[in-house]
Amino acid sequence: MTSFGQPTLHHSERVVVAAPAGVPAGIVLSLHGSRSNPEEQALISGMGRLASVGALVAFPRGGIRMGAGWAWDHDADLAFLSDLIDELRGAYPFAGRVLLAGLSGGARMACHVAAARADAVAVVGAVAGLRAPGRTPGRPVSIIAFHGTADRLNRYGGGGRPEWRGSVPDAARAWAIANGTGTRAREASISPRVTTLGYGAEAAPGEVVLYTLRGAGHTWPGGHGNLLTRLLLGATSRDVDATSEIWSFFRRHAG
Repeated sequence: MTSFGQPTLHHSERVVVAAPAGVPAGIVLSLHGSRSNPEEQALISGMGRLASVGALVAFPRGGIRMGAGWAWDHDADLAFLSDLIDELRGAYPFAGRVLLAGLSGGARMACHVAAARADAVAVVGAVAGLRAPGRTPGRPVSIIAFHGTADRLNRYGGGGRPEWRGSVPDAARAWAIANGTGTRAREASISPRVTTLGYGAEAAPGEVVLYTLRGAGHTWPGGHGNLLTRLLLGATSRDVDATSEIWSFFRRHAG
């Protein structure tokens, strides 16, 4: 089968793309964490493999140099990511609304962009960085989030730096309120180490699902990890594959 090829982008020097072999079944933007880059995000998350199931996956780069990597500027990069979304949707209008995923600071940026561009973003997949929307989105944005209870950088219960002060469950509840799904939560146990907290009807617009990973650190569940990652960032959960769960959630909500 012939490769579908790379899209032509105005900011190609800031975007790495994994293209499917056929017509894209969806558009995914995967945002790296602070002090990281698109290549590291692709390695950590494994989201490039979604190209094999029909996704066009773009890994953009933040606009602020930070150490050996990059971070996101919530003002300037909102415009950059908004333009990128419009370019990709213009090239592939049949692919529908967008999945916006991210790790840590990339998850925080994904929440920021989704609240501003709910017309284009159907789903946010937030790993180790779910934040409340800074504004009420123009339409419901479905949320799937993952966070470890042993995350020392972005604490599950909040605290630390101002951008991470609110707790993760409070952020999930704030999205449910913004989406108009109400605050009545449903809880479920996936495994002895994984529970979920959900708002709204399953597969309905604006559904919010938070996976709580007991003992996991500042890591991508089911993603790439090694001894150094464990020492610096904590354990990586193997009970859940965040990339697969995010894609499945998106496919249920992409209509």
